[in-house]
Amino acid sequence: MKHFRFLTSLFGLVIFIFASCSSNTYEVNVDEVPLSIDFIHLDSMAYHASWNQRDVLFMDLKKKDPELFQYAFSYAIEVSLASDTAFRNGIDRFYSNPYIVSLENKIQQKGKWRKETSQQLLNGFKRLSYFLPKWKKPKSIYFINSRFAASAYCSNKSIAIGEDRYLGPKDKLVQALPPSQFYGWIKEAMQPSFVSSDVLLVWISSHGIEETTENYASEMIRWGKMLFLTHICLPELSEAQIVRYSKKDFDWAVASEKAFWTYLVDEELLFKTDEETRMNLLHEGPFTTGLPKESPDRMGRFLGYQIVKQYMENNDVSPKELVNIPYNKILQKYQVN
Repeated sequence: MKHFRFLTSLFGLVIFIFASCSSNTYEVNVDEVPLSIDFIHLDSMAYHASWNQRDVLFMDLKKKDPELFQYAFSYAIEVSLASDTAFRNGIDRFYSNPYIVSLENKIQQKGKWRKETSQQLLNGFKRLSYFLPKWKKPKSIYFINSRFAASAYCSNKSIAIGEDRYLGPKDKLVQALPPSQFYGWIKEAMQPSFVSSDVLLVWISSHGIEETTENYASEMIRWGKMLFLTHICLPELSEAQIVRYSKKDFDWAVASEKAFWTYLVDEELLFKTDEETRMNLLHEGPFTTGLPKESPDRMGRFLGYQIVKQYMENNDVSPKELVNIPYNKILQKYQVN
């Protein structure tokens, strides 16, 4: 396990904070932010270990984070936790499956991607710690074989990255997934470059900005806030990567922003409270329901991001203050370009 630890002097921190405030940017010197996260390739450790080693490994994880342990083994790879015997047999069956053996061989080749992702995430969470120092941060981030269950999952303490979900849509093992369960648009979304934004976003949504229950507009702005925070924490990523779009889809969304806003107003969708409206406009799919089929999905999230970004550009508001600003105050300031 790798430990990343950075210490800063009080004098250096004061100078850094003053410089950041005076320049009025979101630039952060990550070397001056004290934060450590353990990055652990759990899947590799489990796959290559003897059962004596596995017993120690699993006991340690179960003690540190029982919630993540249950997700990684009971939910993701569907191993029974009913007894030690059932658990051992389930692990053995999983790792001896021919498809899983091929998948493991492919996963082992992703060392450079894991290293780069770990550094990017450490820096991203350092920025989050700088902007929102009182927010909880993950103690550990695990790379796991999720059997394509999910891209990223977070417990109260840790995050699990399903590295199988980032092999790329053209990978032969991804293409071999049953199309009845994994539609083409699902496979297309398995881009390795989306990993860091996925992880920051799932943590922020779980431990930072709670889901709203007021109406569609409140959820749209919530997504906008979360995506904006993800953007300033991962400034090296493009906006398209932050919102999980290809460049083509992002360009379509930008060009259609005014038309989408007009559609929401004309159809009186902004203050709808039904779950169907939220699902249609905010959740994953082949396209956004109600829009042309060439549209990308989740246009509601995209517009929320555009609205929040515009608000932050036009108002003297810190990321910390943004979190608690009412959605309707942000919405009222929006000017369609």
